[in-house]
Amino acid sequence: MGIEKFLKSGKIILNNLENKIEIINKPETINFCEISPSEWGQVYEKFVGQHLEEEGYKVQYDGLNLGFLDGGIDLIAENENHINFIQCKFFKNKIGKSQIDWILYKASNKLLKQYKSSDKKLIFTLVVNDVESNFAKKAKTKLKLTFTESLKIKYFWLQYFLDHKHIQDKVKLEFKEINMNNNYSQHSI
Repeated sequence: MGIEKFLKSGKIILNNLENKIEIINKPETINFCEISPSEWGQVYEKFVGQHLEEEGYKVQYDGLNLGFLDGGIDLIAENENHINFIQCKFFKNKIGKSQIDWILYKASNKLLKQYKSSDKKLIFTLVVNDVESNFAKKAKTKLKLTFTESLKIKYFWLQYFLDHKHIQDKVKLEFKEINMNNNYSQHSI
């Protein structure tokens, strides 16, 4: 069974003691060593989606269902008040200016379509597994950002992402860290 079919077959549980992923109430498992680095991104999307479902959201898995045609949106989490468009990043590399610009650009068409057709509050959230691994604390280049000192956070490129609210104030930008070890924190402006 391929990883996509496996992830779509039910709710997953990470069994870190035995280094495998299990499906609830089903005999299927996949050992961690059988999962390629790119497939871990899909596992992470499923993990984040399940986390949001536990918080009461109805989740649409565009990344798993559409692959590269997801329009820069991996998950769409909706409740009665708002629609949250989510881009998940699960890797050990630092996220910098070009990656953030690409994330925002890729999602912009889908966000614009939703903005025109929805009365709900719209949120675009960047979700990472580990903020320490994914964001540098300092920029290598001089960039002028518009955040105030009270809003400044210690990761420069994360602040660069959040600072783009001035470009599109119709969609709130958020950042969440959802660690696969179940540590969770949220930052938004």
